[in-house]
Amino acid sequence: MNRREFIYSVGMSGMSIPFLNAAPAVALAPGSKAKSVINIFLSGGLSQYDSFNVEVDKDVLGKSAILKSNVDGIRVSNYFPTLAKQMDKLLVINAMQTNQGAHPAGIYKMLTSYNPRSSVTHPELGAWINKSLTRDQDSLPNFVSIGKGRAGTAGFLSGQWAALPVRNPNAGIDFANRHKAVSAETLDQRLDILASLNKGFDKDHGTKDTQSYQDSYKGALKFMNSKDIDAFELKKESEKIVKLYDDQEFSRSCLLAGRLVERGVRYVKVNLGGWDYHDALYDKFPQNASRLDKGLASLLEHLSQKGLLDSTLVVVSTEFGRKPLVNPNKGRDHHPDGFTCLMAGAGVKAGEI
Repeated sequence: MNRREFIYSVGMSGMSIPFLNAAPAVALAPGSKAKSVINIFLSGGLSQYDSFNVEVDKDVLGKSAILKSNVDGIRVSNYFPTLAKQMDKLLVINAMQTNQGAHPAGIYKMLTSYNPRSSVTHPELGAWINKSLTRDQDSLPNFVSIGKGRAGTAGFLSGQWAALPVRNPNAGIDFANRHKAVSAETLDQRLDILASLNKGFDKDHGTKDTQSYQDSYKGALKFMNSKDIDAFELKKESEKIVKLYDDQEFSRSCLLAGRLVERGVRYVKVNLGGWDYHDALYDKFPQNASRLDKGLASLLEHLSQKGLLDSTLVVVSTEFGRKPLVNPNKGRDHHPDGFTCLMAGAGVKAGEI
């Protein structure tokens, strides 16, 4: 499966995005219907041989060990003991391929399905969804990017369709509330002045770009005054759900992602970087693997308990994989010709490879 087919699979999960309708629904069961997507993006290039495509050949296995999962025939590495008990909820895709072997170009292609070009910037899938699909609620954006990493560009679409970035899931939205030194009356006066200036400017110099910025301001103001803004406040989640997660930042990002799809946000990207291990892989990989193991397993249980897993497509993706043999520096180098991604939730043929 190449990257475009993979992105088509996401798009064809029942979300009915017009430009994706010609693609085969790879890896999805008939009648699949996703209302939301959570894309956990692992920048750096996850080693498939130390995670979800472990090999019995000792030269390929390296220092990893094979762990049986709760599904016959599906093996994971010893770094994913929690997910090993939930592989019946996951589809493992080991046939991923790309023509990009460098990180920036690989990430760009995985998130947009296009090779980078100097003359154009393409939108990420989340931006297409943000523009093309209606919202279940009136104030929250349809595209949110959580954590450090590529924030979620709208490319040649207008800026209003870009992702709302949330760098720290524990901190909520920056500048979401009116500054205490600015009264409501003062803010209204400033907005009236801004509207007057915009009207004068638009008369002679207005463009689609300036209108897009004005629409973004209006959306931000609506968001600030909405009750839905509390979706970003993790402390308001029930104790039962919070207890599913540990306190690591990635786990908290997954908790926030679950809250957002519950509120009707269509596409949430969760970033977890740091997978580029060209040396000392087995000194560094276990810590990051533990973050993914605990955070993803908690998210799947969270969605299951809330009755959201059947309507949410969960994707775990990366820009490329790693080579079969460990290099002299005890790491693994880039391998675009074969790598692994995961899917779970709406319409997925779970418990299969």
